[in-house]
Amino acid sequence: MKASKFTRNLTSLVLFMLFSFSTLQAQYGTGWELKRDRGGVKVYVRESPHSKIKELRFTSTIDASLNAIAYLLTNVEGFDDWVYASVKSETIRKISDQEIYYYTEMDFPWPFSNRDLVLYSKFWQDPHTLAIHSQTTSAHWLMPEKEDLVRITLADLRWTFTPIGNGKVRVDYYMKSDPGGHIPAWLVNLAADQGPLQTMALLRKELSKEKYKYTKLAFVQEPR
Repeated sequence: MKASKFTRNLTSLVLFMLFSFSTLQAQYGTGWELKRDRGGVKVYVRESPHSKIKELRFTSTIDASLNAIAYLLTNVEGFDDWVYASVKSETIRKISDQEIYYYTEMDFPWPFSNRDLVLYSKFWQDPHTLAIHSQTTSAHWLMPEKEDLVRITLADLRWTFTPIGNGKVRVDYYMKSDPGGHIPAWLVNLAADQGPLQTMALLRKELSKEKYKYTKLAFVQEPR
């Protein structure tokens, strides 16, 4: 007896969910604690073996094309429009659409000094899931430190944007970093959920702009 269309669709959905869960487990590991669930954004934290600052990840869902997302991620000079607390971002060296070195300054509240980072980002698309990935790591040695800023030297930032059908995309973000200086770790951990919530709100607003409807990058393939 042939399976009904409903049964086939349900089976496909279950398999997709199991695959997604196993992929996320492999990429981000275990031990995560839900810190905040608000505005369609779930923020998780866990203890870090390398720092008193907790590791952070968040998940959400957006409506956007993969080309628009890839353009957003690779357009360094546009980061100040949607990355929380970013006040100055500029490209140092663009190797290709998929590899960039860049500098960014982050606003920190008084009485703390602003932070800056020198980073290397690479971008790619999974040929099977069509998920857009980016991984960003510190390249702090490329530029001398500035007298009035604190240089962040520990940074591991990862985005994954996975199409899930009907124009919707699942967002997964992971961050391991340490702001350095003399900010108490408990204070950093206390405010860890604010950046993701603000960033996702700004990201959605940015992607709704007209200019993103016509972007196209050579390495990006849209779902059919």
